[in-house]
Amino acid sequence: MLKSIVFLAALMSSSVLFCIAAERSNLHSDALFTDSFKVNEIADLGHPVCTLTQSNNTSEELFDYVEGDICPVGSGACTYSAIIKLNGKMLTLKRIQSDKTTSTFKNNDISITTIQSSLQKSNMEEEGNDVKLSITIRARNSEKKFYLSGYCGI
Repeated sequence: MLKSIVFLAALMSSSVLFCIAAERSNLHSDALFTDSFKVNEIADLGHPVCTLTQSNNTSEELFDYVEGDICPVGSGACTYSAIIKLNGKMLTLKRIQSDKTTSTFKNNDISITTIQSSLQKSNMEEEGNDVKLSITIRARNSEKKFYLSGYCGI
């Protein structure tokens, strides 16, 4: 009987430790990775303003980072947000600060800071242009920087 109790206690404690270690806020920067996704996977996206990819992404339909208005049905209010698939989970972060080249987005666990610059030989158009973006993702105990390129425009 005592062996069974000790065995069950050991199983339960290892499960709790596993869950704590897997919590997003405890991830180390080496454990942060982005996944590509299609724009139509984003619920309530009114219009994608920026669609960006990492250099190793060669698909024209898949993106690693998207910005745009999220407009939940029936709420009437849209929120400009960043969407990223981090460690297999689609995340939407609301913009909390912005100036001409820098924006900060945040949800409960993670913040993203972006710094945008136009490409040297950019397709400058009235509606938008090709850009490169430096993205810094911060969780409680980790930080990782990614470099993306793509298009931002109306």
